[in-house]
Amino acid sequence: MRRKKLPNNKHKGLLIYCNVCRNHFTWTEKTVDSKNIEPSCGSTKTKLSSCKNHDKHRYRVRAHIPGTSKRFKSKTLSAVKYPDAVIQAIAFQNDFTKELTGQNELDHEKTYLNYLFGAQIEYLDFLNNINVPEHQKKKRTPKYVKEQKKCLLLFNEALTKNKIDKRIITLQRIDDAHVGYYHSYLLKDMSYKNSTYNKKMSSLRTFFDWALKKYQIKRDNPFDEANRRTVVIQKDTIYKEEFEGLLNIITPKNGIVVIKGKNRIYNRDFYRPYLKDALKLALHTGGRREEVVDLRWDMIKSINNEPAFLAVNNLKVERMTGEGFNENIAPKIIPITKGLLDILNQLGYQEKKDSTDFMICPDRTDMSNGTLMDLLSKGFSHYYKQLDTGRNLHFKCLRKTYLTYLDMAVKGDTKVLSSHSTDDVLKKHYIDEKIVSTAIKNLSIFEA
Repeated sequence: MRRKKLPNNKHKGLLIYCNVCRNHFTWTEKTVDSKNIEPSCGSTKTKLSSCKNHDKHRYRVRAHIPGTSKRFKSKTLSAVKYPDAVIQAIAFQNDFTKELTGQNELDHEKTYLNYLFGAQIEYLDFLNNINVPEHQKKKRTPKYVKEQKKCLLLFNEALTKNKIDKRIITLQRIDDAHVGYYHSYLLKDMSYKNSTYNKKMSSLRTFFDWALKKYQIKRDNPFDEANRRTVVIQKDTIYKEEFEGLLNIITPKNGIVVIKGKNRIYNRDFYRPYLKDALKLALHTGGRREEVVDLRWDMIKSINNEPAFLAVNNLKVERMTGEGFNENIAPKIIPITKGLLDILNQLGYQEKKDSTDFMICPDRTDMSNGTLMDLLSKGFSHYYKQLDTGRNLHFKCLRKTYLTYLDMAVKGDTKVLSSHSTDDVLKKHYIDEKIVSTAIKNLSIFEA
């Protein structure tokens, strides 16, 4: 067992107690006149570091009993490392204060969770709607929660690299220096690009906004001073020849790729019999991945007995609104164009209309929507690379292509159908000016 030590600026009330000589040690080493000195062992009278009973040393915390001169309440701690001892000491002192003042459980937790690590744990519970009042609950995807957790871990890693213990630093002590550590860690250690850097910084800013409000800490958010880094928005759309070529190479033979893992080499198959149909639907509906995999036949609505549009759940807005407040969210309206109708007929619209079956991969007994979404995006990337176009397109380029043509067809009112709040958001991230120049009267993908 390692010898226990106390730093010069130790936590108040924390001591080392020897079960042999029964002495309390409030310090283990300090510098006096440029010399390091140590207290003496209660048994041998030699330096404490020479004590042969160090395995009998224990961390102990003491709290003074108000109204008395030398009476204390103490507790021997189970921790073997100083940071863990601090955590246990804080918990003991908060319990002791609670007994004296009748402090309620909520205030007790608030005091304890002013520490960074405790607040992070509470925040992740909040994101998972654990101990959250019903009116504040929001539906968040597991992917989103996982990403927020990763950002908190990255911040903790940056602190650890700079010899700061996440478990014993309070929220009040986090300042520009700590933000700077995180900034450098993201750019130098992790080599993140600007867009990823902005997301990681934004995540910590959101966490501190929540924590400062939660624990009623009156101070500015230290992450407010972190400037966003410049990002070049890629608005590349896919061309007709590319898309047709992509569909042609989606075969079982072209789906195999050899992957070199840490301990083995194995094959991965990106081919799925429904991949072509999924990509066609994505292009002709402009749906995000989760919207495409969630398309069902009963979403098709008719006018004058003719299929006219798809009424799709607006999943993004529903999550933002929160559970219990999203029953009346208007659906997204996707017009059924000639191209989309052809695809629906190929998939069996006449036989399957009004059914609750999914349009893509209706049998999902052993597959979650998340897995299916992952297969679509990775499948697109795998096959598109084989076209060797010199461009680096991803699944979302299908949505950008659709919205670009839609904007031309409805003459600037695209947000009505796309569910974007403003035209500015749409034009900045989705509309490709190179194609807008070939404006058309009616929406027809790839036909100007």
